[in-house]
Amino acid sequence: MPLPTNATVQHQSSLASYCRTGHYEPIPGVRDRHVIQYRTLVVNIVGDILVTAFPLTYELLDESDWEALVACFLADHPCQSPQVWKMPGEFYAFLSNQDHAFQVNDPLLSDRYPFLLDLLYFEWLEVDLFMMEDRHVDYVLEGDHPTTPGADALATRGADAPAVPLVINPEHLLQHFHYPVHLKHPTDISLEDKGDYFLVLFRHPDSGQVQFMDLSPALVFLLELLSSGPVSMESLTREICTVFNLPENEDVIQPISAFIRRGLENKLILGYTKATS
Repeated sequence: MPLPTNATVQHQSSLASYCRTGHYEPIPGVRDRHVIQYRTLVVNIVGDILVTAFPLTYELLDESDWEALVACFLADHPCQSPQVWKMPGEFYAFLSNQDHAFQVNDPLLSDRYPFLLDLLYFEWLEVDLFMMEDRHVDYVLEGDHPTTPGADALATRGADAPAVPLVINPEHLLQHFHYPVHLKHPTDISLEDKGDYFLVLFRHPDSGQVQFMDLSPALVFLLELLSSGPVSMESLTREICTVFNLPENEDVIQPISAFIRRGLENKLILGYTKATS
């Protein structure tokens, strides 16, 4: 196939520039009255992709604000990935690094919605995690390991075989936000909500659906330990008590056990390490 000439490349670039910016300069071979259809098509495709990825943000903003952000992104950001599902990530990155992108209408978006970047990032993470490549890890379920309790014992004791290392779902993301975008509807969030919020997002191994759990600082530390490699509940409890200077008693063990039980139920924690022969 012959390579395009410099003139052809220039004309293609001019058409692409028009589709992105809306500023048109006559292009040889292109009918001026028809060229608007190309821009309309591009704008609609980009808009549909971003609305699908950011439904809460789209619902929150006025139509004029949303359209201004999308137009700014389309005109000023040269997308790097050919995979369209990654475009929302570039949209978030562009807005987080471009203060002028929030200067649409008056007052500024960043003043009206100080949590906007947190909201955009939260929605993007759901897309990113849903599309993440599969990460396989070996594990067994409760009762399959020779030293874990069986189903009857689990019903009475809970899912806490203390000495058997637990296996965390590798398809997870641990995150810190300044606003409770995962706990409140965007219209209910105010400046008074600003603080430190921790959560873990994870993909269910069977359904593929993205879920999340709100976390305390102690549970963040617990998950960081689990993420470093299989760790037993016994070791987790001991380490948490040492780091936070807590007594190793039932008041500490019970919430850790409850969190692990919940993690096993919702598949944030997949199960236990396989027994070695």
